[in-house]
Amino acid sequence: MSMRMMPVIPLLAAAVTAFAALSGAQDSVDVKYKGAAWIQGGYVVSSTDSLVNGGPPNNMNGNWIQATGVQIASSAKFSPKWDGGMGMGILQGHNARGDISVANNWYPTWATFVSEARVSYNNDFPGNQSVQLNLGYFNYNYNPEVKDLGLYLLRGFVYPGTPVSGFEARGTTPASNIFGGLLSYSLGGLKNDFLVISETDNRPYFDMSFANVVTWKLSPALQLGAGANWYRALPRNKKNDSPVKGCKNEISGYTQIDPATDDHEVCFIQDTISVDTVAHTAKVDTLYGSMSGIKLMGRFRYDPKALLGLDDWGKQDLVIYGEAAVLGLKDYHKYYDDIKRRIPVMVGFNLPAMGYLDKFALEVEYYASKNMADYGKAEADYSWVPRPTPPGVNNARDDFKWALYFSKVIQGHLRLSGQIADDHLRMFGPPDIGFTSYAETLTDYKRTHSGSWYNIYHYIPGDWYWMLKSTYFF
Repeated sequence: MSMRMMPVIPLLAAAVTAFAALSGAQDSVDVKYKGAAWIQGGYVVSSTDSLVNGGPPNNMNGNWIQATGVQIASSAKFSPKWDGGMGMGILQGHNARGDISVANNWYPTWATFVSEARVSYNNDFPGNQSVQLNLGYFNYNYNPEVKDLGLYLLRGFVYPGTPVSGFEARGTTPASNIFGGLLSYSLGGLKNDFLVISETDNRPYFDMSFANVVTWKLSPALQLGAGANWYRALPRNKKNDSPVKGCKNEISGYTQIDPATDDHEVCFIQDTISVDTVAHTAKVDTLYGSMSGIKLMGRFRYDPKALLGLDDWGKQDLVIYGEAAVLGLKDYHKYYDDIKRRIPVMVGFNLPAMGYLDKFALEVEYYASKNMADYGKAEADYSWVPRPTPPGVNNARDDFKWALYFSKVIQGHLRLSGQIADDHLRMFGPPDIGFTSYAETLTDYKRTHSGSWYNIYHYIPGDWYWMLKSTYFF
């Protein structure tokens, strides 16, 4: 048993014992328990280039992906309007087998997480109005149709603009993803959510963001949504988010060297603003910026079954949904000088499953950023400057991402799910499951490696992987 797991067992036991005691002592407290355990595995069929934490290039072709996990939680209703919840979990995975530095190791790593720690207030008012207040650590998903791509408003950085996705990744599962508060007001088909978020996913931690999300259900068939996120509006330490030229952290080694000044671009940008072709000199300007910025989001959901008289089809069948975002309104020359290249757009379509599957979705994304698809400098150096492009990598070659996802619940407690995709997958690497490679694993739109198991491998272009998962829940 991993030493990382040892402290969790008594904590889980204490949590269950405490809630059980509370339930026995106060008949008015309605305590419920829920939990899940899962195992998943997959295979990276093609990966043209990937880097692990700034190390040498690693070939992820043929890399197996495996993970297991378990979580348990309790909820208690203290009164008709107040309730709370708490829960913990454990994740287990293996180091990436394509990682050269641990090529001979195949040992598991463990990570613990809080799945829920909240108190909530809910109240209904006359006139089809309601109010909800959440405080603590809780799950929030403004676009529940999404199964892989999208959710740009609350996932990933602004600068650098790196979307986050992956098979049942953070934001698409019921595990908590918001640490802070939510104030929600509903009036008929109109709903407004205001969130105060403390950053716990990406360094620097505990910066405060403020987001507002509006959802408008015009009819049973059509739903629209929009939102804004003032990302890292209140930094815990402004020097981290908005460093100046004196910043020389450079612990990651992700630095560019400007040929005119021999300066390392860690926390600033050296931008050539004029060139004297006669004197063979260049004037270079130093640009300072910040990881803080504003995201904007718009989305839609349309279900045509009622209009087509197909009410007996599956609940999710034929639903069309989409989302677009602007990752940063402010331009910075050289790397962020075109707002059109900071706008990811995704569209999803639930294919007809006729009751055989609960969800069968195809999602496609277009994102034209030409910066390196990596946030290693942000994590290691608190840098808003994108990481330099490694030799041989063409950032213009993979503007399109896609994912084909399915899920099915059997006998009410067993859920099977899986997908094949070319998305923003980032592989786990050493020294711990909590550290990813930061660089995307799938970067090429052309096949450079063919699988040998089934002929279908030869007909799917670009880098891609597949994943299967079995979950028992109660």
